[in-house]
Amino acid sequence: MNKIYFITLCQILLQMKTFLVPVDFSENTLITCKYAMQVAGNENIKLFLFHIYPNQMMVADSSFPTGIDSDTFINAEFITELRNQAEESMLALVDELKTLQTNQNKTNINIDHMTAGGEPEYEIKQLCDGLNPDLIIMGTRGGGKKGFLEGSMAEKLMNATSIPLIAVPESFKEVRIKNIMYALNFSDFDYQNIKMIMDLFKHLEKEIFIIHIELKDSDELESKMMQALEEQLKSSFPDEKFNFHILNGADKTIALKDVIEVFSIDLIAFIAHKTSFFKNLFSSQIHKKDFFKLELPMLALNEGV
Repeated sequence: MNKIYFITLCQILLQMKTFLVPVDFSENTLITCKYAMQVAGNENIKLFLFHIYPNQMMVADSSFPTGIDSDTFINAEFITELRNQAEESMLALVDELKTLQTNQNKTNINIDHMTAGGEPEYEIKQLCDGLNPDLIIMGTRGGGKKGFLEGSMAEKLMNATSIPLIAVPESFKEVRIKNIMYALNFSDFDYQNIKMIMDLFKHLEKEIFIIHIELKDSDELESKMMQALEEQLKSSFPDEKFNFHILNGADKTIALKDVIEVFSIDLIAFIAHKTSFFKNLFSSQIHKKDFFKLELPMLALNEGV
């Protein structure tokens, strides 16, 4: 290989961002993948699709310690079938996405994929350690539905990883990212995280709504902090559209839903750890029921990302 060509190729690969997309081949999988492709825009992106199938064999107690009975072989065959089905479904999904790529002329996206057996949360975290993705985008399903992409998995990963994570709920059928809300909690990392949002969606024509919901009357200090952040962002991003609001509401759940409806929010971004917006808004960590009430994609960020 030509040395100059090799160096250029390495530079391109180093500049390429990686989006990890866990998939379960449900109806929501294609919507989630399309969402990831829209977030990619015209940047060079590796779209890494990952599916986890169960691989735990259930062996009858009678098989130990003297031997292994026929149930083991039946379960082993079942796991092999699960693996084969997963690989076939993954190849079919990749083919569908490549067709979509061709139709949309998205040659900037490199699709890679992997299937693995195991426990979903562990396998995803292990893959993140090796792959080091820039963003995780995953679909979520409502409580009580089987599959590793149930709502609690998104919640667990939000709390367990420092990687930004977008969760796209099953009820969300549009691939639209126009009005983005950042739930402001006057953290030391607000400006840094808003800059990350600007970078993730820099190719989109968008409007960023910087919203702080206060359950009591706002004070002068909060107004001054909001004004300082506004001046800083408008100075850094003079061509971007920003809206800044401090809103009061006696009912935290109603206040959040009203904001989403009034401003036609497509995506809500928040800090998931420590001084989390949701920690104050819901008086505890994010609950699964609260997550699904929103019924729109959510971008979980972390302090110091």
